[in-house]
Amino acid sequence: MKRDYYAVLGIVTTATEREIRQAYRRLARQYSPDVNLWDPYAVAIFEEIAQAYRVLSDPATRTIYDRYGHQRDHEPAGGGRRSGRASSPKGDPLHVAVDLSFEDAVRGVGVSVELLRLSPCDACNASGSRDGSPPESCFSCGGSGIVWSERGQVAPDRCPACEGTGERVDDPCPACKGKGVAPAPTKLQMAIPPGVDTGSQLRFPGEGHSGLFGGPRGELILSTRVSPHPFFSRKGDNLYCEVPVTISEAVLGARIQVPTLEGSVLLSVPPGTQSGQHFRLRGKGVSRLSGNGRGDLYVTCRVEIPRGADVRIQELFRELDRLLSRNPRVDLPAHQQQRGR
Repeated sequence: MKRDYYAVLGIVTTATEREIRQAYRRLARQYSPDVNLWDPYAVAIFEEIAQAYRVLSDPATRTIYDRYGHQRDHEPAGGGRRSGRASSPKGDPLHVAVDLSFEDAVRGVGVSVELLRLSPCDACNASGSRDGSPPESCFSCGGSGIVWSERGQVAPDRCPACEGTGERVDDPCPACKGKGVAPAPTKLQMAIPPGVDTGSQLRFPGEGHSGLFGGPRGELILSTRVSPHPFFSRKGDNLYCEVPVTISEAVLGARIQVPTLEGSVLLSVPPGTQSGQHFRLRGKGVSRLSGNGRGDLYVTCRVEIPRGADVRIQELFRELDRLLSRNPRVDLPAHQQQRGR
């Protein structure tokens, strides 16, 4: 199923042409196939971004999309009065960004969201008319909100008589200017599930903008921005960290404490561990947003080389060098050995 084009570009439904263009350029640079040569999903994401921009950057196609979304089968236009709230168009989706700490994102949290959304006008009881009478179908477009004009080629355009709504009122309400909806501040308590990441989009049906003339609300789309963690890095549902080990621990092996999201666990470092070697702790990553299990924790061991060694330590390492007489560069090609001298 296609994603909402406003959500693809990360903008609100009231975004200006300049904001749409800026969002497209930013995302196009980020997901360009020329930059993401090895990412098989980059091409699909880039094409989705380009399609969203083609639709929203043109006022005519944007008007059609705002009214019908991805649906191509438009409702037949009818004359006369509408039958009331049941036939009123659904409201637009409302996009809101929420900032979360790393801990709240991986464990889940309840947040209070303050937003400004279109709500039914109290002054006219959502009718859009000063006297409360229901709106009539626009005679110019037959209630479709679209007229066809020829500008070099036949193309759809927003109906100037009803401004694309498909309905008109003779005596508009001064509070909502004949739309039946007006901006109203609202505070909502929303539950953020465990596992969200930067760019995750959570959809809450019935919490977006109200539809014109008392239509049902659209959906609220929460986009999350997650702060980085000072120790863990995250890729998808997996976590990554780097843990220092001493030379003796790397050579002889050891059991070391490794931090996880739930506290420290013991990791067995086998003898002969190399600097940069990875170890996998299954199920110690982030909860999957789908609720199906958790990712893994990947631990990279970094062998610590002592600094400022005294005479005694230097002598011990010289003795070790005599005992470990094998040259680790003996298998390198001859020209590389000469270059390293």
